[in-house]
This record gives sequence, C-alpha cells and structure tokens, in this order.
Amino acid sequence: MHNEHHTCPFSHLILSGRCGCQFSAKDCLAEKEFGACLKKTASMDCQSLYCNIRDNSNFALKSHYQTNLSVGQQSKIKMGGLLALQEIINHSSSEKISDIFELVKMVKKEYKNFERIPFSQLMPKITQFKFRKKSSK
Repeated sequence: MHNEHHTCPFSHLILSGRCGCQFSAKDCLAEKEFGACLKKTASMDCQSLYCNIRDNSNFALKSHYQTNLSVGQQSKIKMGGLLALQEIINHSSSEKISDIFELVKMVKKEYKNFERIPFSQLMPKITQFKFRKKSSK
C-alpha cells in the first residue's frame, strides 16, 4: 500500500530533531532524505500557517521584495514563529516542539483563522532566533 505524502513546510526542523510531529514521515529521493507529511489537511494547515507568518515577518527580517528567502531566514521564521506560538498558547518556553501539528491545531482553535494571529508578538522570537548556537570560544 503506497502512502500518500504531502509537503511539510517544517520538514527540516523535524529532520534536525528540533521538532516532532505525529504526521511526519521520512522520504528518500535520490539518496537525499526529506521530510513529508502523511495527512493532507495537516499539510495544508501547516503551509497556510507558514505563509501567514512569512508574509507578516517581512518587516522584521527586512526581506520585503525577496522572493527567495535563505534557508537561515526560513528557519528563523519557521522555528521562531512556532516557538513564539508555543509560548503564547502553551505558556511554554521550551526550545523544542514535540508535535507541530498539535500546536497548529491549538493555534487554529485559539484564533479560528491564521490571519488573526497576533503576529507582532511573534516577531521578537523570530528576529532573535538563531538556528546554530555559536560556541563561545
């Protein structure tokens, strides 16, 4: 039985071990591993959430008019945005997210619509987020 796989906007966060998700799956294409999503509706919600955060964080990242964000900028938006939402909704200051879909579901329940997220509250986390902690040598 072939499982249908859908796009996961947060796949590299999951592959890097910073996030988990009940619908994540690993897929391989020409020796390259990438993350996929097993549930179409979850995939659509996550993509919609990411697009909203991204559109609203252009100002914070000074990335207006940039169509291709660097991997670093994308990571800032994705991980910073998810961490900020986790903080707002779960009052958790954890640096990891155990289940992205669970968080997305709670965000949806809380705001009914991703456009209603208080994006200004997400921006400090997004601008401060650094994917790699610099070693203090």
